[in-house]
Amino acid sequence: MSTKSYEYARLDAFPELADQANSLIEAAFAYQKNFKFSVDFAPLAGAQHNQQRHILIDPTNSTVVAHVGTRLKSFVWQGETIPVVMLGGIAVAESERGQGLFQLLFERVLSTLHSQCALFILWSDKHELYRKWHFHLAGKQWCYRTTTAEKAHSVERLIDLAPAEREKLAVLYRQQVNQHFFSPLRDESDWNDLAEITSAELIRMKAGYVFRGKGMDLQGVLHDFAHVNGVNGVTEELGNAGVLWAAKNEMVPDEVLQDLQQVGLWRPNTHPMALRKLSLLLGMEINYRDDRFVVERQGVSIKMDAEELMDEIFNYGKHGLRSDGVPVYVGGLDSI
Repeated sequence: MSTKSYEYARLDAFPELADQANSLIEAAFAYQKNFKFSVDFAPLAGAQHNQQRHILIDPTNSTVVAHVGTRLKSFVWQGETIPVVMLGGIAVAESERGQGLFQLLFERVLSTLHSQCALFILWSDKHELYRKWHFHLAGKQWCYRTTTAEKAHSVERLIDLAPAEREKLAVLYRQQVNQHFFSPLRDESDWNDLAEITSAELIRMKAGYVFRGKGMDLQGVLHDFAHVNGVNGVTEELGNAGVLWAAKNEMVPDEVLQDLQQVGLWRPNTHPMALRKLSLLLGMEINYRDDRFVVERQGVSIKMDAEELMDEIFNYGKHGLRSDGVPVYVGGLDSI
């Protein structure tokens, strides 16, 4: 751990440091010059959301040396809302690495938001690093690609749609996503934030829509869609327009290839509100004692760690507490 003194703050206390924080993130993730964090992750990087961004400052030169972004979102499952904190934009200045700053800031953020959510989620390939803080891969995401030729379609930007046209997308999202999947709710302000992600292309179809691309990460990926005919509706209307990410394992024609991924790294919380919400997802009451999540079934106490609980909720766990996993839909526009 570093012996230097660093100041913890939220970015809303130092809005003049926003550009510096964005540059720190872009350097940490090796951004190419034609991409911008402030565009690709507008729902986090917008000035109106600075209170969601946590930083460490070197007070000797007023430099941002570490950053963790958060978004507290209401997810919905079978009519019930469940608060989830999304984490992203996690970065430490290269010159300051190896001094324990990541741990210092990350644990501060987790502690600050612990009582506000049932779950944390983040996206990273550093699975073993985050296991230390009880984050585990969970949730199923199917990837589809048709071998037929790409069909003609027009490309738009969400920001250019009139309010009435944007509302049509919102209705489809509520009907086709929120009604069937554990997924983030989106109000008008959310759609306005998403519209600022101008690096994502919008493709509207006869019975649905899909977004393609988003900065460096999602080039060539159809990642955020709602269609009355699901995956088949998108592939039939667009052909091979990109790899389609979906939350549902659908019956598809032979010319559609299929692969399976996991959604992200999840961490369940342990305070009473979290346990009530997690119980809704599992379909049975969860308690927490002796550092374990506990479920009573047929007179037997089943004790689980965080990873086992996530498997029971999302991935068909070994105890078989759910007949199937809760289907998760986090669109690429929402992910940070």
